[in-house]
Amino acid sequence: MALFFRVPILSSFDLGFGGRDDAIIEISILEHWRNVLSGAEPWATTLYFHPYAGTLGYNDGYFLYGVSYSFWRTFADPFQADTLNIATFKAIGFVAAYLLVARTLRWGRSAALVVALLWTIASNISLQAVHAQLQSVALLPVAMMLAIAIVRAERDARHRAARLLTIPLGALMAAWLLTTYYMAWFTIFSACLFAACWCVTSATWRPATLVAFVRRHAGTLACGAVAFLVPVLPFLSVYLPTVRETGGDSYHDMLGYLVTPVIDMINVGRGNYVWGWIFHPLFALVGAVLPADPALPGRVLGGEHEAGLPLIFFILVVTAAWRIIVRRRVGRGQPVSAELRAFALAMMIAWLLTLQFWVASPWGLVFELVPGAKGLRTVSRYQLWLVLPFLLLVGAMWRERAHDLARSKPWPAAGILAALVVENLSAESPVRLSRSLHRTALWSIPAPPAGCASFYVVATRRSEPLFINAELNGWYPHNVDAMFLAERWRVPTINGFSTFNPPDWNFANPRAADYEQRVMGYARRHGLQGLCRLDVRRAAPWSRVPD
Repeated sequence: MALFFRVPILSSFDLGFGGRDDAIIEISILEHWRNVLSGAEPWATTLYFHPYAGTLGYNDGYFLYGVSYSFWRTFADPFQADTLNIATFKAIGFVAAYLLVARTLRWGRSAALVVALLWTIASNISLQAVHAQLQSVALLPVAMMLAIAIVRAERDARHRAARLLTIPLGALMAAWLLTTYYMAWFTIFSACLFAACWCVTSATWRPATLVAFVRRHAGTLACGAVAFLVPVLPFLSVYLPTVRETGGDSYHDMLGYLVTPVIDMINVGRGNYVWGWIFHPLFALVGAVLPADPALPGRVLGGEHEAGLPLIFFILVVTAAWRIIVRRRVGRGQPVSAELRAFALAMMIAWLLTLQFWVASPWGLVFELVPGAKGLRTVSRYQLWLVLPFLLLVGAMWRERAHDLARSKPWPAAGILAALVVENLSAESPVRLSRSLHRTALWSIPAPPAGCASFYVVATRRSEPLFINAELNGWYPHNVDAMFLAERWRVPTINGFSTFNPPDWNFANPRAADYEQRVMGYARRHGLQGLCRLDVRRAAPWSRVPD
């Protein structure tokens, strides 16, 4: 935890995860859940994108985050509570990973501590903490423990216990979908891949055998289906209309976020203390290809592409998968079970599906054929999800030999562990949001005067550096500030910015000459009364728009 939170700690918790854009959007949605839990807002409709309903569906829902955040908000301001919320989920993930390995898999405490440590500080999960919702991957070992417990109870003919356990698993998956769609969807998809691979490795794929298997376990399978389908209804009620309205992401949108073979599979960024030197010449090479576009190297190799595995760990994963799938031997030569072989096969297939070969990718089949895949643009995030399964594969393969080495040659064993830890650390940090800076700016804005039923924003800050580039600067700063202020004041705003926006959203570039005209057109179309204007550059920042 200290390694993961080293930058917030060294800043005396002034700095939080994320940046000027996504972090403030996230905190706005968390404030929405705080308002929901206090009875001030309907759960599916936020106070931004007014007057549209069901606007929670335009972005990740953050439901479980909202519950944790609302607790921390009783002690802390929004920025501190956001950091404490991430700390809560990191703690859940560490403890759950330890329990998964030590108790459920029964691999011992040492193996459990190593897996929990390496998973908590994993390079890609740390770098992508700029998108705080992805830290909900901490729920994966919880889901795995429940699933394994169900299978074991069913195999032992403890059908009542197995069926009861489907209830928390189904509720967890439904709540996870309403929190972070990516990580929950990857979990469900991977479980289906594992089931298909298990049918092959256990010779259950033949129709007669498969039908007999389903009949034997029909009761538990039916309970599991009901236990998931009932609590998932709120998620479907808010997200299916959004899918129908927007159509989801296109294949073209997704192309830039697939995994380049080898390069993205080990892409830990230029700031990595051990392997960053690999990517400095690659950035230079990409920049030389098209020098007229200085942002190209960052788009091709930076950002979401920094989701790969450190090189030593990458080699261990590939070697373990080869030994398990092809050689069918682990540890000191023991034969591999059908379950472990299916698990390794499923995880390797999942990884290979994300690869991109120019404009073609096997993920195209997933995109077209698997329900929900069109809601995923940044497919490279699958590599974050795969870290724990990969650690389990490495543990299954090497834990006995590692134990022998630790007993006979403790210093070399400690050196190997230290190398595995250090290769995850980077000078690049996802911690970019200054609490003091944004509190000073946003807390100085007076609340809307009486009679303002809703508001729109022209400017929330008198002066501010350009946000990345002119296009993004026209989209984000004023819109995300409006979202936060609306939830804080509990007064609706027509502004906002999200993964998807309402059909007639047109609130970019507030300093443009036609901005007021666009706002007035929107107000007339939606019959808005009591609309107010916020521009902090004026001595009197609030003004009332005539009805």
